[in-house]
Amino acid sequence: MTSLIFIGLIVLGGIIGIPFIRKQDSGLRTALIIVVTLLTAYLMANLEVVRRAHAAYGRGEDHFKDKKYKQAMWDYQEVQEFYYLPHTHWVDLAAEKEFICRAYIGDWIPPEGPLDADVRQTRAPEYEKYKAEVVQITPVGDISYQPAPPTTFEKEPPKKQEKKK
Repeated sequence: MTSLIFIGLIVLGGIIGIPFIRKQDSGLRTALIIVVTLLTAYLMANLEVVRRAHAAYGRGEDHFKDKKYKQAMWDYQEVQEFYYLPHTHWVDLAAEKEFICRAYIGDWIPPEGPLDADVRQTRAPEYEKYKAEVVQITPVGDISYQPAPPTTFEKEPPKKQEKKK
């Protein structure tokens, strides 16, 4: 929202200021238009990144409410990986929620591997921030995926055939 206000002020300032520049200063007018355009494009790009980070965090919150911890963790990782710059509070909230999701499903393997690594050691400074909250959580496992229905073979095992003599 703040970026939108800045964009409005820059555009409004450019529109109001441009007519007051004299005809002899056409180079200054052109430079002002270029600067205003570039600044507006930069702020719009930042606004889009913040909007996408907020949307990804919201998806993670929806999954978290439904106790789909694995999907929520993926959404929180998306916020941290793709929308880190400009650094917003959504990134910090997503980092905390990712550790909470990991505690619920008992998954401490980092997404980038290796399989014998532990996120609690590889990201120790971040983990220390949330350690007090995370250690109180009892893992429930990943309950977001339902098991496959039993096959016909599992329902009715084949009958043993009599051997011929």
